[in-house]
Amino acid sequence: MSLSYLSQNVDDAWRARMENSLLANGDTHIYLYSQNEADDVGNISPHPDWEQRLDHLNRRGLRPIMWLMADDSPSLAALPLSTHKAHNAEMVRRLDSKVDGYVIGLEVDEYWTAAQTNELIQDLKQHTKKPIGVHLTPATPLEYVTHADVLYLQTGFGLTQEQFREKVRATLSATSKPVIVSEYALQSDTANARALGDIACEMGAVGTGNGRSVNICGQREQKKKKWYDGPEIAVAGIAMATLFAVSRYDLPLQLQATEDSYQIGMRKNIRNHSVGITYRSDSAVIAHYQFSF
Repeated sequence: MSLSYLSQNVDDAWRARMENSLLANGDTHIYLYSQNEADDVGNISPHPDWEQRLDHLNRRGLRPIMWLMADDSPSLAALPLSTHKAHNAEMVRRLDSKVDGYVIGLEVDEYWTAAQTNELIQDLKQHTKKPIGVHLTPATPLEYVTHADVLYLQTGFGLTQEQFREKVRATLSATSKPVIVSEYALQSDTANARALGDIACEMGAVGTGNGRSVNICGQREQKKKKWYDGPEIAVAGIAMATLFAVSRYDLPLQLQATEDSYQIGMRKNIRNHSVGITYRSDSAVIAHYQFSF
């Protein structure tokens, strides 16, 4: 389990095997605990060599995600939130430039309330601009994700592909947060794990944690930009103000709009003179004003 990578109870040979396994599996990121008290490889607590270790992982093409709290660590979980806030802030101070994001805790609903979790997330956001995630048990109580940027979804193990689809579908429908389907197989290098990861990407997850075959995940088709989106709306506002200014001539307002462009204007012949203004937005012209007196 890569979360144990920073433990002082593993050696560099173990770490090298873990790195090679992740790279062989096509992984781009590595999950790391910043603290843990009960695990097969023992305790994890901050150590002076972590900057060097994270630099090494980045050079190998494995971007770290820091998991700031472990499950099955009751003594750590019982510490005051102020202690966890201090720990999290220190991890950001030391490692922020070397990681791609944070997860406030593994299966956090097992030891903290939703209110406590969101308090920790809000405090962490004062120290980092990196995305902050929440990982939950398969029950997925979404009130824990209120202030998080990402939901790291655990679907549970041993699901059929249809059961897996239903779990992912239900979660994507229930939250507007980006979802990384992070835990769905006990062995990430199996054909079944890769098949489930591919399904998660197909359904709209933005990432996976237990392997997949496809390279692109979470890439949604860009919606065609409407005329009322983006910076042109400010220019349109100027045009409308100008149109209003010449409205004393009682000019009829005309609007033509398509999927790709629009034109708005007014024109009227007054005493053998043409008075008007037009504004047009399309791929060739952002703004065009025409006065004729």
